[in-house]
Amino acid sequence: MHLSMDLNSTINAGNHEIVITNDVNSLLKGFLNNPGSSFSSVFVISDENTNQQCLPLIKKSLPGFRNIVIGAGELNKNFHTCNVVWEQLLQAGADRKALVINLGGGMVSDLGGFAAATYKRGVRFVNIPTSLLGMVDASSGGKTGIDLNLYKNMVGLFAFPAIVMIDPVFLKTLPEKEWRNGVAEMLKHGIIADKKLWQSLSDEINNSSNATLDESSKNKFISLLLASVKVKADIVTKDPFELNERMYLNFGHTMGHALESYSLKNDDVPLTHGEAIAIGMICETLLSVKLCALPVEVMDEITATITTFFKQYRIPKNAYQEIIQLMKADKKSENNLMTFTLLKNLEAPVLQKGVAADLVLEALHFYNLLRK
Repeated sequence: MHLSMDLNSTINAGNHEIVITNDVNSLLKGFLNNPGSSFSSVFVISDENTNQQCLPLIKKSLPGFRNIVIGAGELNKNFHTCNVVWEQLLQAGADRKALVINLGGGMVSDLGGFAAATYKRGVRFVNIPTSLLGMVDASSGGKTGIDLNLYKNMVGLFAFPAIVMIDPVFLKTLPEKEWRNGVAEMLKHGIIADKKLWQSLSDEINNSSNATLDESSKNKFISLLLASVKVKADIVTKDPFELNERMYLNFGHTMGHALESYSLKNDDVPLTHGEAIAIGMICETLLSVKLCALPVEVMDEITATITTFFKQYRIPKNAYQEIIQLMKADKKSENNLMTFTLLKNLEAPVLQKGVAADLVLEALHFYNLLRK
């Protein structure tokens, strides 16, 4: 993949910096050699895939590091895997001046950040995201955690990385499905906070052949990295602990997380996080029309773009009630009542509490009717 754009930028996300660079090795060396850092030891947490494909790209900048390899995929984002990490840190003699580097996608940064933040009441950690999804979403913002019985992110805490280092060089290793996975979160950022980003993504999707992503489309998505990362960074800076505006980042996620959990349990090839969130955004635009007066033409615009870019998924009708129960168990729900981030318009998200189950059923059915 040829990268022609200069991506060197530093974004202040309040409690941490996000650095977008074309030279992660120089950035990493500078960070590790900073006289004020004084790390007693360095550990790299990677999964089976990033250990093979991404770690070799930064090994030369990590003299004397110790490697912790975990299983890949959301099914491994659990207490058992976290316990393995803690045990390996303990056995290696990691003290409170140790540094943990999380090298991977969102699963690695979520679990690795949680393990680091809780080991000996907290050691410093760095996130180096290797997936598009990790770069635009999971690696920054301080949310860490693990799943509990397939309920997403049920156990976790806010713990901020020392720094997030983003280098598109790692995207060369991504299969196409993972590109689409990340674009879902970029679309969400555009919808809730940046019309220009939304329009750029929508134009690229609707004007390209999406059967297979070509190099031109991938480079377009990379060129929009900064804008997407800034959306999340700006929101996190205003509301680091998700008391107000940060909840707007949950657009598509109440429905999406439930679908993702259902699919992990029931499908041979589960939905990716991005695929589930894409469905969630479609369903939640209908709720937005019903409850927040979102113009129908905006719903149609969002739906058309998402269905063009993502494969259609059949939600079994006999699964509707199970999916609703998963939504009621979502950590954002209160008193067993479902809470959604919905839209009044583009760039106008709103929090909606106590959404009725019959409307959610209608939204699920609405999505199924879109299948070709």
